[in-house]
Amino acid sequence: MIQRYRIVLLSVLVLASLTAISAHTVRSVSSSPVKAFVSSPTSGNDSPVAIQWLNPSTPPTTFDTGLRVACFFVANPSLPDPARPDWPRITSVGFELPGTPSGFALVDPVDGNWQLRENVPTTLAGQDITLDFTIVAGVNPTGRTPAKPEDPSGIPPGQPDTTRGAGIRFCVSGPFPPQLTKIEDILNGVVVGFHGVEGNHQGVDAGVWFVQGALRPIPLY
Repeated sequence: MIQRYRIVLLSVLVLASLTAISAHTVRSVSSSPVKAFVSSPTSGNDSPVAIQWLNPSTPPTTFDTGLRVACFFVANPSLPDPARPDWPRITSVGFELPGTPSGFALVDPVDGNWQLRENVPTTLAGQDITLDFTIVAGVNPTGRTPAKPEDPSGIPPGQPDTTRGAGIRFCVSGPFPPQLTKIEDILNGVVVGFHGVEGNHQGVDAGVWFVQGALRPIPLY
């Protein structure tokens, strides 16, 4: 790129506080007992971080790329299966957003255990929808990690269900719709995938935000 320009990320990724504040409780769309807890890092007022170009001219000029970074935590408070205490596991976290944005990338974690895919079709409560992006664990259809059947990927059960910052932190960059000004607004469209669910076909299930005593509308947008 032109040497006059450099990229500046205008904020650092913030580790979550352990304040016990309710965020997004996720429950199964098929009435199985699995659930998830998804939260922004520090409070309900957390906003995605803008990525901008800085021209170090005199005076300096800032250019907005239109991209932002959003970080959030995902915990698995489902009860462990007594016969298989490592299951059920969260193996995907997807998002339904307004419009058809694309160009998302996984910023954290980058250890290879999770990958980001765009435009992922899925069926929720009998309705076909497309998730704008989904973060998936490297598992086969049974939920097992290929070549490592005794070392499953994903998020294990038994984690806190009301603790902000519990579970795994994910950070994603991309063209998040500007009307979603807070990370918690983005989390309204979360869809969590599970493997190893007792009594479900192939042990697979999905969950969405549970708000005011009911699952959020499907599709949301």
